[in-house]
Amino acid sequence: MLTTTEYYQLIVNIAVLIVIANLLSHFHPFQRVILQEHRSAGQDFLISLVFVGVIIVSSGMEVSFGSFSINTRMIGAMAAGLLGGPLVGFFASMMGGLYVLLTTDPRTMASAAAFSTVCCGLLGAGFYPYFQRGKWKYSHLIVLAAFAEVFEIFSLLRLTVSMKIAVQAIMDISLPMLLVNTFGLVIFIANFNYVFFQQDAETSRQLRRIGEVTRDGIRLFRNGLYDQDNIRRFVEVLMEQFSFSGVMITDRERILQWKHPEIQLSLSEMSELPRIAVDAMKSGKLVKMETSPKGSVWESALQDNYSAAVPLKVMDQSRGCLIVWVKRLWFEQTTALQFLEIIQYLISQQLSEYELDQQQTLTAEAELKALQFQVNPHFLFNALNTISYVCRENPERAVALIRILAKYFRYSLDQKGFRAPFSNELQHVKDYLEIEKARFEEKLEVRFEIDVKSDFPIPVLTLQPIIENAVRYGIGADGCRNVVVRADEIDGGGIHVEVTDRGPGIPPGIISDVMAGVDIPDHIGLSNVNRRLCGIYGERGGLRINSSGNGTVVAMDYFEEASGNPASVGGERRLPEAGAQTAG
Repeated sequence: MLTTTEYYQLIVNIAVLIVIANLLSHFHPFQRVILQEHRSAGQDFLISLVFVGVIIVSSGMEVSFGSFSINTRMIGAMAAGLLGGPLVGFFASMMGGLYVLLTTDPRTMASAAAFSTVCCGLLGAGFYPYFQRGKWKYSHLIVLAAFAEVFEIFSLLRLTVSMKIAVQAIMDISLPMLLVNTFGLVIFIANFNYVFFQQDAETSRQLRRIGEVTRDGIRLFRNGLYDQDNIRRFVEVLMEQFSFSGVMITDRERILQWKHPEIQLSLSEMSELPRIAVDAMKSGKLVKMETSPKGSVWESALQDNYSAAVPLKVMDQSRGCLIVWVKRLWFEQTTALQFLEIIQYLISQQLSEYELDQQQTLTAEAELKALQFQVNPHFLFNALNTISYVCRENPERAVALIRILAKYFRYSLDQKGFRAPFSNELQHVKDYLEIEKARFEEKLEVRFEIDVKSDFPIPVLTLQPIIENAVRYGIGADGCRNVVVRADEIDGGGIHVEVTDRGPGIPPGIISDVMAGVDIPDHIGLSNVNRRLCGIYGERGGLRINSSGNGTVVAMDYFEEASGNPASVGGERRLPEAGAQTAG
């Protein structure tokens, strides 16, 4: 049986290992490397040397008991596999086993001691996925350690002495070895909980920061990469929330924003993109770089910085790059890498939405221009014919009409937006009617009844086509065209407009086609306006047509706020039903 002195020696042995574990768990370079999920073989080898040192210390403090000795080298071998992973467990156990083989005395015990050391290291390596990153349960760890120690005792004694002596030795030393190594391993591993607790706390802080950056920063890309104020603010948000020493945003050819408080470079000195930005946009993936390429303007400026970059992509095409610089190898941590990839995804999503909005706006503008050219050609030909006749009789009047016609088309073609003040649209109508009066003379009579004080913007070119339709088809039985334009305000905000003629009316089938959004060659103005108003105002929009053989009333409402998409020309919302087809 062990004496009290021998028990004290074993306790001192465990205490030394606990001190070593505590120092290692608080040593930042060791923390950083042990927490990396993807280490190089060289890094695994360096970690292995640390655990080989633990094995050597344990072997040097072994307690002699007759022809045998009690030691704690199993702790270093198993800890290497459990904490460092398969490669570390393999390297440490092999090197530790070689040391034991060369130094164990008596020599008859050397091969068995080396064999048990290697087996313990490989056992720890095999259970690394289960116990990885502090997710173990102490009860499971005790069972694993006890199994390893029992295996060590039996293999050590059975391979070196006779069965009778082995059984007697097991009865004498197995219990103290089992207790010392089992609880020693548990306490040794438990010291590293500090590292994993630190990692969990840092992960929580990173997630909180990611949430804040997502909430406050990503929306700044809603206007694309070239909104200088917003991109500058995003760079500031990253600098405020994280320990970056520098942040840069680029497009494919130039630097858009750059901030590094310790480095002053002029725009002329930053004419070239950093190599890491080029590599990231070319590969379409995250790129890390420890030093800037030699000869680059960035080499001297950023020689103490590490960097990581992610491309900003739209439809798998790189539009730019986000680069961050730091003064420590933080990007080797999985959380930090995932943060950059999350930011990359969110910014790319915002850029995609921006480009989609731009494409929709361009499409809508193209459709609007198409409508403008659809409505106007036949009117132009008639106007030119009218002016040619007026030239013979009244050249001055012809010059005035040419100026009005130029003003009319200038208004139509120069519209940049989708809305214009009601007064502008009304004046545009009057310019149109001035030319038509020159054509029809006393056979055209138009009366305006306008009781509108509001002048908010309404959809452009929606009033003139309705009046043009009334002038063109509203021929009464006497051969005259009588048109009345009424406008008054709607309670709650808006303008109600009615255009009345005394023509033969519009056939029911044509009205149904207009309401259904079908283009009708002779009534294309009605179809266009109805489709646009439905797209802008939703169910409140669209035309209301009451028609009979005594005339037609076309009514529509303009509202200060749209229900649909203001940029929509051909909305797909449900069209309002046509009114009763009786004379208004």
